[in-house]
Amino acid sequence: MNRRLLSALGVVVLVAGVFAAGYGTALRRANAVPASFGLLRDLERLVETRFIDRQVNDAQLLYGAAGGMLAAVNDPYTRFMDPQAFKEFQEAAFSGQFTGIGIIMDLKNGQVIVVSPIPGTPAARAGLLAGDRIVQIDGHPTHDMALQRAVSLIRGPRGTVVHLNVSRGGQTRAVAITRDVIQAPSVSGEDVLDKGDRDRLRALKLAYLRIVTFDERTGDEFTHAVTTVLARSPRGLIFDLRSNGGGLVESAVRVANEFIPTGTIVSTVDRDGKRAREEANGTARLHLPVVVLVNEFTASASEIVAGALQDDHLATLVGVQTFGKGVVQTVFPLPGGSGAAITTFKYLTPSGRSIHKIGLKPDVTAGTPLEGKSVEDIRRIQEQQLNRAIEVLQARLR
Repeated sequence: MNRRLLSALGVVVLVAGVFAAGYGTALRRANAVPASFGLLRDLERLVETRFIDRQVNDAQLLYGAAGGMLAAVNDPYTRFMDPQAFKEFQEAAFSGQFTGIGIIMDLKNGQVIVVSPIPGTPAARAGLLAGDRIVQIDGHPTHDMALQRAVSLIRGPRGTVVHLNVSRGGQTRAVAITRDVIQAPSVSGEDVLDKGDRDRLRALKLAYLRIVTFDERTGDEFTHAVTTVLARSPRGLIFDLRSNGGGLVESAVRVANEFIPTGTIVSTVDRDGKRAREEANGTARLHLPVVVLVNEFTASASEIVAGALQDDHLATLVGVQTFGKGVVQTVFPLPGGSGAAITTFKYLTPSGRSIHKIGLKPDVTAGTPLEGKSVEDIRRIQEQQLNRAIEVLQARLR
């Protein structure tokens, strides 16, 4: 079985394999263990014989029961995905390409929020911002909606339109966005900055790298980006992890290996207290002063990297308190094309810190949280944080 470790916002070992084998198997086990599964057998019979809509099929009942089972564990990151949802999940998490509007989303206090609009996508062009709350999708209220359900509603064929009601700063507006094929960027350089900031960094011989999400491409892209950066012989590096909701743990470890020469990058602890460590592989090339930019949407895999650099005193964290997602999910492909993401580990930084529901405290506080802010305010906050990062690097280089 191909299992992948995820450390990402909005993601979540099937607690009973019965559903993976099909509803018929569930009924056979119900006959053998009536105390455990008799209820499901009775409910199926009632739907088949009494429910007014005769179109409900076994697959709907199966997937509904599986989803309900995982929802019952009351963990926002643990979830069942039917075949279509699992396909969409794999496209986004592993290939970085999907059809939609171009936003990274999560749940916060039972509400769907925008973690980050992907630059250059329909969502960004429509003016969606980090911290926006999506309260309706095509007329469906999103309060207490499962995240994967929200993702499925927003995605759809290229050229079709999705209608959103978006709340910001207490005001709600309707937004119609045309779906397109999204190739989510993973690693980018100073080209994402405006010309004034690019010129200033070049004049000071400071490099800039940003990671938006940790997917399967990130390790290779970051290796290439580091080679390009080092060819310019920079005096220092600004490493931007703001509004990075996480992704694959393996990719986070590969990125951290470019900074950390020896020692532990991250530890994971399972339900029995068994600890495993990911150690640096000795290939670190970034031996220069580093500032890591973080904000309240820096989460999971990005917190693994930022926490490791902070613990090892290899970088100064600048920004605001991070999200605080210190648990890891394992992805389990299931028969029939469905899948499940299950919270299987908590992770610890190299010093043994658990940051779950706490986050990382920056070494230098700069700016304020983005939620509810206007476009102008967000740009001002981001510029303020970049300026502070430059100041911190210059002070270290004196």
